[in-house]
Order: sequence, then C-alpha cells, then structure tokens
Amino acid sequence: MRRLVLFMHVSLDGFVTDPNGGMGFIKVDEEIFDYVGDRTDLSDMALYGRVTYDMMDAYWPTAGDEPNASKHDKEHSAWYKKVDKVVLSKSMKGQQ
Repeated sequence: MRRLVLFMHVSLDGFVTDPNGGMGFIKVDEEIFDYVGDRTDLSDMALYGRVTYDMMDAYWPTAGDEPNASKHDKEHSAWYKKVDKVVLSKSMKGQQ
C-alpha cells in the first residue's frame, strides 16, 4: 500500500517561487536537508510540473555520483533514482 506524503517549499506568502521565478527564499543548510530527507524517504513517488521535472531530471540522476557530492546530494540522488515520477504537463503528451 502506498502512503501519501506531500512536501513542498513554499514562501510565507504562499508562493512556490519569488516574483522572478527564483527560490532564493529557501533556507539551505544541513539541518533542512536532513529534515527534507527524512520526509522524502517516506515516499516512493514524486509529483512535478514539467519545468521542475526537467530541472530535477537534469541534475539528480547523477548528482550523487560526483566526486565532491555532499551527503545530501548522495542521499537525494539515490532517492530520486528509485521513486516513480509523475509529471503534470500539456506539452509532454505520450512521453514516458
């Protein structure tokens, strides 16, 4: 049985990005990476919009293999490679 676990970075005003499409408001350090890792490890599926999927898929499949990969990159890359991904998109019809 699958368990639904939702996790999303959101600014205090409820937006996923800043007005320019950036994510500079996200606090990035080992504490948040450990927290996020604990949550994402509970899930076996990721849900993305097409733009986010393209960004994630360009980085995470090999991020953990890099010689200078951080603990977070190794762990998240391993998680990313094993989970099912669902992409919500009108422009990717028929792709798998």
